Amino acid sequence: MPGSWVRAPPAPLPWPAAPAHRDDHERVSFTHDVTVPAPPAQLIATLTDESFVREALAALGAEVREVSVEGTTTTARYTVPTQGIPEAFAKFVGDRVELLDVRTWTATGDGATGTVVVTSKLFGRDVRLEGERRVTAAGAGSQIDSTGTSKVDAPFVGRKAEGAVDQLAVVVLRKEAESLQRRLA
Repeated sequence: MPGSWVRAPPAPLPWPAAPAHRDDHERVSFTHDVTVPAPPAQLIATLTDESFVREALAALGAEVREVSVEGTTTTARYTVPTQGIPEAFAKFVGDRVELLDVRTWTATGDGATGTVVVTSKLFGRDVRLEGERRVTAAGAGSQIDSTGTSKVDAPFVGRKAEGAVDQLAVVVLRKEAESLQRRLA
C-alpha cells in the first residue's frame, strides 16, 4: 500500500546468560561473622563446654542424641526440624533430619581456629558440610569469622540442595551466636 509502512520485526529477546561452569571441585559457599563479649580463651572454653553445646542445640529445636567433649573437640549427634528448608526438598526429607557435628578448636596466638564437619544422609545420599572458623581478639571481646562449603551427592538436585544446606548453616551459626551472647553477657 502506498504511504503505509511496514513495522520491523522486534529485536530478539536476549537469552539469560548461561550459568557459570562448575566443576566437581567448586562448591557453593557461605560466610557468617559475629562479635561476642568475651576474650578468645573464654569463648573457646564456652564453645567446648558440653552444657553450652546442649543449650545451643536446644535453641535450634534439636533433639539431642549424644554430645561428647574431648579436649577442644566437640561431637554432637542430633536431629533438627526441617521447617524452613525449601519446599522442594522438605517433602522428601520429612519433619526432621539427623546430623553428626564434629568441631575441633586449636589455639593460635591470641585467638583460635576451628574446623567444623557436619554430615548427614538425605535420600540415601551423603551430605557433607565443611567449615573453618577463625577467632580473633576484638577489643574486650572476640570476632568469629566462619566460612564453609557444602557438598550433596545427588544427581540433578545436588547444587540446589547445597544452596539449601548453606542457608541452614547460616541459621545454625546465627542461633549459636544468640546463645553465645546470652551466655557471655
